[in-house]
Formats: sequence, C-alpha cells, structure tokens
Amino acid sequence: MSRTLVCAALALLTGLLSAQARAQLSLTQTSSTDWHITNGILTMDFNPAAGELWSMSLNAAPNNNLVDTTQTGGDRHPKGLYMDNDGTDMTQGIGNATGTPTAGFHLNNGHYLDWWISWPANATDPMTVTLHYILFPNDPTVWTYYVANHASGAVQGTFGQLQYLFRGSWTFFNNTYSFNSGLNNPGGWPLTLPSQANLASTDPGRAVQNAAEDLHGFSLPTAWGRVFYTKYDFSSYEYLHRAHCVYGTQFGACTVIPSSETLMGGPMKQDLIFTDNILMGELNSNHLVNETPGYVTTGATTRIWGPIGFQFSQGQSPATMYANAVNSIPGALNNFAGDAILVGAGYVPNPTSGGTARGNVEPFITGGGSSTTNTAWAVLGDPNKNMQYSANGYQYWTANNANGDATISNVWPGTYRLTAYVLGQWGELRLDGVSVSAGATNALHGLTFTPENFSPSGFAPVWTIGTPDRSSHEFLHGENNSGNAGSCSGCDDREYFGNWNYWSDFAANSGSVVYFATAVGASPATNNTQKWNYTQWNRFDPGLFAAVHNSSDDTTDGYQYVIPGYVARLSGASGTNGVTTTVPPWLVNFTTTAAQVAQGGLVDISIGLACVEANLTASLNGHPLTWKAINHSDCSVRSGLSGRYQWVVFEWPTSDLVANGGQDTLQLSVSGNVQGVEYDALRMEISKTGANPNTTGWHDYEYVTSGTYIPANDAVSSNH
Repeated sequence: MSRTLVCAALALLTGLLSAQARAQLSLTQTSSTDWHITNGILTMDFNPAAGELWSMSLNAAPNNNLVDTTQTGGDRHPKGLYMDNDGTDMTQGIGNATGTPTAGFHLNNGHYLDWWISWPANATDPMTVTLHYILFPNDPTVWTYYVANHASGAVQGTFGQLQYLFRGSWTFFNNTYSFNSGLNNPGGWPLTLPSQANLASTDPGRAVQNAAEDLHGFSLPTAWGRVFYTKYDFSSYEYLHRAHCVYGTQFGACTVIPSSETLMGGPMKQDLIFTDNILMGELNSNHLVNETPGYVTTGATTRIWGPIGFQFSQGQSPATMYANAVNSIPGALNNFAGDAILVGAGYVPNPTSGGTARGNVEPFITGGGSSTTNTAWAVLGDPNKNMQYSANGYQYWTANNANGDATISNVWPGTYRLTAYVLGQWGELRLDGVSVSAGATNALHGLTFTPENFSPSGFAPVWTIGTPDRSSHEFLHGENNSGNAGSCSGCDDREYFGNWNYWSDFAANSGSVVYFATAVGASPATNNTQKWNYTQWNRFDPGLFAAVHNSSDDTTDGYQYVIPGYVARLSGASGTNGVTTTVPPWLVNFTTTAAQVAQGGLVDISIGLACVEANLTASLNGHPLTWKAINHSDCSVRSGLSGRYQWVVFEWPTSDLVANGGQDTLQLSVSGNVQGVEYDALRMEISKTGANPNTTGWHDYEYVTSGTYIPANDAVSSNH
C-alpha cells in the first residue's frame, strides 16, 4: 500500500473515531422536568425547571446512581449536583433569585454540550443569573459555571455565598481525600467518615453547635481521633488548592479547580470542601469570616464564576483520583476556548488553546523572596483593596522564588493591585495600577518589599511571641501532635473547640496565660509557644453532649460537668458552676535594658490577629489602650486557625516602662463577645519615630495610642 493510501486510511479512521466520539454526546428532552444527557462516559438527568442534576451514573456501571436519593428538592427530585446560592443576595437581602426561570442548551456538532437555567432580573432582583453546565465527549467531568448580568440603571445588586454541591450517595462515598489543604498541611489526607447513622443523629443534645455534632459513645472508624464531627474541620486554605475528592470502594468523585481566578477573598481564605457526603465547590462564602467580601455591582456588568468541575471515576485510589483531576486541567482549559456559549458570556480563553487573549505579570521584588517553599507570595486582585476583600474582579496568586521573582500567567486583561508578602515578616507591598493586556507580559521592575519594623535599623525587637505568618497554628491546640487519623504530627489541628478544656489547660495560673517574653530575675524566658493558647477567650463554654456525663441530661450543657471547681470560685458567685466566668487577663512579663530604651522614646507593640470576635485591651504597666474589633471572624470556635487577618499597633511612651531591669507587664484582655481573639504573633519594639502611619507611610495596620486611633487605609499603595 502506498504512503498516500496509508495516510488517507489513517485520516479516514481518525475521522470515524472522532465522529464516533462526538456521537456519544446527546441530550434528550424527555419531559418538562427531565433532560436525559450522556457523553459516552457519564449519563445523567437534569431538571430544567430547577437546575439540578438529579441522577448521575458512569456508563460502565449504569445501575449505580451516584446521587444521594434521600435528599430531595421542592420538585421531589434528588438534589444531586446543583448551585446552593444562599448568597444570591439581592437588594431585599439574602434569598434565591425570584424570577421564573428558563432553560436552554447548545449541542455543537458533538464537540461540546452547554446547557443552562436562567433566572431573569425583575423589580427586586437586579441581575439576570444563569447557571451553566458543560460536557465534552468521553470526559468524566461535568463542568459548571455561573454568569451574572447587571443592567445599566438597575439598583445595586450583590452576591454573598456562591457554591456548588454534589450530594453523593452514602452507599458509594464514605471517605474524603484532601491534598495540600493548608501550607502547614502538605500532601494527601484520606479520612473515613463516621457512619451515616452517627452523623444523622436526631438526638437534640448531640447538635452542640451549628453543624457540629458530639459523637461521644458512637462507633467511630478505626484510628478516628475526633469525637466531634463538624463540617468546619473540612476546609481548605486556597493557597495550593487544585482539587479534592470523596470516594468509596467502587467509585470516586473530585471537585476540580482549574484556576484561582473566580475564587474570592485571596489565597489565605478558607473555604469548605466537604460536609458529610457532600462534595463542594465553594467559590465564595462567609465560612470562618463573618464579614466576607461580596460581589457588588451598580453598572452594566457581566461576571463569571468558574468553570469548575466534578469528575467521576471507578476503581481508583484516592491519590490516583486526585492526580487525574489535576492532570485534566490543561485539556479542560483548551476545551473551554471552544465553547462559544462560555466565550460569548465573556470568558477569556486560555492561551493553551493557541489564542493570545490573556496576559502575564512578572514581578521582580527585591526582598520579596524566600528559599523556603511557599513562603513568599504575589497576589493580583481588585485595585485599591486589601486582597482579603477582593471580590468584584478576578484573582491570581503564586509563590515567589528565592530572589523575589514570580510569573503570574493567563490573567484576564484588566487593571489589578499587586500584593506581595513574606510569611514570617510583618507588612506587605501593595502596588495599584498593574495593567494586563491581551498577549502581553507586564514585567514589574523596581519593586521592594521591606519588612515593616519600627525599631531603628540594626536593632532587634525587645521580644516576640509566635511567627507573623497570618495563622495561630504554632500555639497550643493549633498543631496536631497526637497522630490522629486524617492529620499528621505538627500539622494544623482544625477541630471543634470543645475538644479542649481551657480552664484545665491553664489551671496552674487560675485560668490566665502567664508568659515570660524575656528572662525576669530568676524566671527564665518561656520560649515555648505551647504555653500560649491559640485563642484568648472572653468566656469558654463550648457545647458538649451532657448525657455523656449525666444520662438524665439530654442537652448541650455538658461542659458544666467537666469545668474545674476553681472556676466557680473565680466568678465570685456562690452556687454557680463557673461556665459564665470571664477568663482572666493574660500577662506578658519582660524586662528592658538601658541600651534598648536608648533606641527611642516610644514603645510599639504589634499584635497580629488571625481571627477576631472581641475587643482587645492592651495595658502596659497599668496604662490601658483599647482596640475595638472590626471585621469579625468565627474561626476560633469553627475549628480554624485564621479568618480575616488584622494587624494592630499599640503605642506608649517609654516613660510607661519601669526602671531598666525591673519587671514590666503587658496585660491583655478581651471584651464585647463571649468568644475572643486569635493571635498570629506579638512583637515589642522601642522606636524613635513611632508607628503612626502618617509618619511611617505604611497603612496596612491599625494604630492605637492615647487619644488617637488611625484605621488601616487599604486604598493606599505601598511600594517600599
């Protein structure tokens, strides 16, 4: 056979195989509430009146519905895969879009299927919102994206929570697998879930908090180290998040995150990834952050969230599932460019498809690098905003190399703020007006990250406690040191706060943390972060299942049975069990030298707060200054080690110090809420010029001194 005939035969075979693959993609409108859809690997049923994929199976196992059929919506269909927009947040408050939806689809010659359900704008809902799904031939992934269109002249519209849920069958999905869920939690974590009977307990005393259940007395999986089950344990910091999975002995399913661009709140935001047997794709929510940023629009705008994927498999290990999910991302980005519906909605194709519609940013930051992996970071977000409040535009981040250089690739054209910081150093670089053009690379030279220190150059702080890495993980109960299942020694220990007993932990000092930041007389410096609790509570009264201690008490007031007796005496009220007793102030003792005091006339104490739900008063030798809490987070009780990060600088004159060599005391107390504050790090310096932002030119912290409070000014750039 001639070479020409061989080539022709191969071309014909390739064409036949391609046509066969495309023929696998079909949509049949069987009824007003059912579209039957397949792509050669997956078969599913979609309700065009509600937007739910209520039946899902692999073609290799057609009799196994992967959806949890016990959870149904108002249409009596199982919920399956759907958008849970508790934050379709319009002018009248939180609630789902109210217009009558319409559905449609586009089947492009078998190359892709894009189908959708759309809720129109009306008098109370100023945005038309459309939920899309995408299938490609012989792809085991359902891709989904969300589009909001706000008309010119319409009243302000906002979104809060945006998340996808896949409610998988308990029969097939009873394990979870997360990978790199935090910078301090590297690698993969398989975790077997407690039985459905345990998690579905209706005993009112076991629901000790919203989405937190006390499992004392139940049979738990082998090596399970937790006796509380809460969905807030199962979250991921977005720094390294690419995928996460649920699985059983037969099937697996993974959420796939192709890009960080439509996540909201920056790389240190924690989002949920699992709840029981639910596989989640959370793009934005107030999870662990009460006052999370929301998408807000008043003009004629279009905003896309996603696409993200839900990938299904059979007979694979969790590590293989995860690897396949991540490895599928380049091909998916290429396929997205061919979806005319997605591109027509405003999606900018990725250059992997051969186009040049996106651009790159290359910052070169003197002092902005680290030889330690994933320590120095560069982030693109909304202009003139703290990256933690970035919400309206798209977001990107990457780790800088040891020289402070980075490449942020495949960025939507637009104008951004570049934020750069180094974990372990105070402060951050902020550069507004970073322009990204299609097909172009914007190289940013002349950038310098300088740690924001207030003591004169060459002088160390008087003392430090902890590491300013925007998390409280290094403190007591922040790290797991017991080898519990699903965790690793030294990794973040994100559990329900009822696992601990604060009053017992610090009974030696009657409930107070007493820390020697330097040696004082015969007392050596403490130098042990395990002597500093991850949270300073105002009150400590976690919900516990009381029947564990008293079979006749079926309430959540079990802590009254385990609180140490001395706490009741502290309350000063006879006959009480102490559960309402306020935690006494914490004390930091230290000394200064003549050389230190000679550095300047001002004492500056920096306090990084990883999570806040109370006011904080810092009193230096009886001279109090109070900072009033803003930007509340609930991660202390929600098993997190960081929420909305904030930095406060308290300043006193050095005349408030005792004589050199004598014992100085910093007293810390919280008020205004029954919870408290969660510390990132503390630092004491003596300065000539002080920390007033109008003097330093740094505006990424709040400043408190006698009679003066200056808030952080997030709108100001700081390339220093």
